[in-house]
Amino acid sequence: MLFKKILVPYDGSKSSDHALEQAIELAKLVKSNYNDTSNDNDVHIILLYVCQEILVPAMIERSMRSPKTGEVTTVSELIKDLNEEVRTNMSKMLDEKKHKYAVKDDVIIETMSLVGGVPPADKIVDFANNQKVDLIVVIGNVGLSGLSKVKALGSVSRSVSERASCPVLIIH
Repeated sequence: MLFKKILVPYDGSKSSDHALEQAIELAKLVKSNYNDTSNDNDVHIILLYVCQEILVPAMIERSMRSPKTGEVTTVSELIKDLNEEVRTNMSKMLDEKKHKYAVKDDVIIETMSLVGGVPPADKIVDFANNQKVDLIVVIGNVGLSGLSKVKALGSVSRSVSERASCPVLIIH
């Protein structure tokens, strides 16, 4: 089978919803080209969110009141709580997408969240290599640049497409 593992980096945007929908259609197409109905022909879609952790430089560490609780805390603790809240919310969103599309389209969707201080493209490429992903479906984030109005890829899409060891499908 050509594509057994399809990775979709997901950021919660409408564009990443579109990338997920395209990956699902591709998975269904690939699966339909095989007559064998065993689980060996299942295509797995991995929905991946990379949370770039906010770090606090030591020079700005100080005490302050928490906007949520009113208690005195540190900047580091507030940022730690914020990072955790972002991860929790994204995990919820990934699970909602998984259930919405997996049931409707009869596809296997796994969700994964990664946290790190490195650029998201590095995490995506490393994850794809470690998981032996067959295809990465990324959003193009096409925008207009400068006076020349040249279309350009987003930095994450460009970096992933240039460095991935597997094929990359860019969705606009």
